[in-house]
Amino acid sequence: MKILSIIFWVLITTSLFSQTRTHDTTPTKYQLDSLKTELGTLFMKDQTFRRIFKEAEKKLGKESEAYAYFWEVVEAQDKIIEKDVSNIIDKYGWLGISQIGRLANTTLWVVIQHGSVTTKEKYAPLLKASVLKGESQGIHYARLIDRMLINSNQPQLYGTQYTYDNPPVFFDIEEPELINQRRQELGLNSIQEYAQSINIVWTVKQKQ
Repeated sequence: MKILSIIFWVLITTSLFSQTRTHDTTPTKYQLDSLKTELGTLFMKDQTFRRIFKEAEKKLGKESEAYAYFWEVVEAQDKIIEKDVSNIIDKYGWLGISQIGRLANTTLWVVIQHGSVTTKEKYAPLLKASVLKGESQGIHYARLIDRMLINSNQPQLYGTQYTYDNPPVFFDIEEPELINQRRQELGLNSIQEYAQSINIVWTVKQKQ
């Protein structure tokens, strides 16, 4: 398990150097303003159903055909939005906060987060490059990678994923004694601070 997660991390991070430019077009100010508006609309489309899924679950029943259809609609919408965002990134690259603002920049991550595994793997290096330039939020990259790992039954790297038990518990973490080094690279606070904020007691001593 440890070897698999390390290989996964290496593949994602080393591909950074070969995938940081998938585009040739530098957007004009007019195009950036238009993209900002378009991405704001895509964010709304991505979030609308997700904001009411609890109410839908309660009203329709978690095991009902109607509720299953609710998520079929969401997934169909996700595929359309994923294609729209992929086209933007392929043409202009991973647009940063200074170019399109925080919400539109967040939309890129949100949509990719809900996209296919192939899409996540393709664009994760671009997101990381943007984070390292201070143009995207480190927590977005951390959550993207950790979810990919957890969904592949591998230990997470940044400690962003935990159970909703009472009290909550972190999903397995790769080399937890080194997690602060990885979090610091992305500009994240310490795992001790993060754990405290979600009511988890962290006891693993960190290596310097």
